[in-house]
Amino acid sequence: MSTRPPGRLSSSTENARRPRFGTVLGIPVPVVLIALIASALMGVQLAGALGQTTDTRNGAGTTAVDAQGGAGKKSIGVPVVTETTLGTEVQRLIDSGTIQPMTSFDAANCLREQGIPDSILIVEEVAWGGEQTAGWLLVHGPLDRETLRANGGIVSATVVLPACGTADDAQSPQQDKLWSGDVMIGSL
Repeated sequence: MSTRPPGRLSSSTENARRPRFGTVLGIPVPVVLIALIASALMGVQLAGALGQTTDTRNGAGTTAVDAQGGAGKKSIGVPVVTETTLGTEVQRLIDSGTIQPMTSFDAANCLREQGIPDSILIVEEVAWGGEQTAGWLLVHGPLDRETLRANGGIVSATVVLPACGTADDAQSPQQDKLWSGDVMIGSL
């Protein structure tokens, strides 16, 4: 017969019920280690994927378009503008206050041809969209540039083909328009 106290288990039964490994916040240590290793591996994979996508974008951006004028400029120096970058370009033009001389383009006649009664604030030669179609960005509206710079507001922007407003234009006014819409301008 055994001489153990009542209610006390034998040492072999006691060892069988104790956990073999410790716990962290009630979670067994091997499970915690596996989770940490899996997290580290996922982090390394995500870092590698981010590096690849960043390298690809930087490599794709070094074409002849960027050679002379910098990022977002065609080789002849005009900005490449799309629907997603139009607002930023208009804000830059309003902020800088620069006006490009219109040697080969009659912007006022083009706006009249388009049926737009606004006054012209800024005109800039651009390359439009992925095809980089030659065009002109006309920023127009009822406000003047100084009011826009001080208070912000909404201006209209229209991108047109260079033939817009010329007498020898065989296309209809709507065919000359590449894009038209409103742009919100912030104050300085």
